[in-house]
Amino acid sequence: MTVQEKPKEFLDGYGQILAEASATGRRLTREELTSRRALGAQAAEAGYGWRALVREHLAASRAAWPSTTDLASVLGAVQQAIYAFAEGYERAQRLVVRQEEAARREFIDDLLHGRGDLGRIAARAERFGLRLSHAHAVAVAEGPTAYDETDPAPRTVESELVGRFGNRHILLTTKDGRMVCIAPGNQDDVLTHFAKQAHAATDGGRVAIGRPQPGAGGVVHSYEEALNALDLAQRMGFDEPLLRAADLLVFPSWPATGRHWWTSCTARSAHWNKHEAGRNHCSTR
Repeated sequence: MTVQEKPKEFLDGYGQILAEASATGRRLTREELTSRRALGAQAAEAGYGWRALVREHLAASRAAWPSTTDLASVLGAVQQAIYAFAEGYERAQRLVVRQEEAARREFIDDLLHGRGDLGRIAARAERFGLRLSHAHAVAVAEGPTAYDETDPAPRTVESELVGRFGNRHILLTTKDGRMVCIAPGNQDDVLTHFAKQAHAATDGGRVAIGRPQPGAGGVVHSYEEALNALDLAQRMGFDEPLLRAADLLVFPSWPATGRHWWTSCTARSAHWNKHEAGRNHCSTR
């Protein structure tokens, strides 16, 4: 929709309804109310904002205002018409929001699990603010409880990030009870700030950041690196609030035999490992 376009088509018949209803002071008929609701729903589906629609209704009311009719009758007709229009608009908008939420959740699941064609995932990513032609890194935060997108903690973190960075092609979500932030690989300040805010919002939770990786598949790898870092920290008893996968490529482990081993091992996902079958990624001494 361009700036010049106005939602006048969604006021079809409004002037006539206003004139006829206000002339006698009658209430709008069922058919008239139904037509207003239908137009309101169409306006919502077309993506028009409520402010613009109200402005057009007020302008149309002024233009069609009957000069010989009682003021109360005119205002009554305006009220009924706009109220019915708003009913249809809000009902359709709720449906649109639910559909958008479902599409967003499906995309996030496909992206983080690497499901489907990577080219199609990259194309869908543009709709949600990501440009997967560039490298991205993923940060994952976990706290004492599981979170979803409606909980206060994720909403607080999102508010802080948006307030500071605005639109930087960042995607914030929750997955399996954890908070997840996907950001361009060259914007470490975004992920560091996410870590700080998530640590505070979860009352001392832990955050791990995967390495920047290119393409849609790179998001999967970075996400799983972050998950592996969180798992490693729990098993090894690390108490650092912020972990970086790049710093954990070499770490000590103590097998049940009690011998002290140094294991050099990447935090790559099983998705990577299946392409590296037969190769030894870990060296011990």
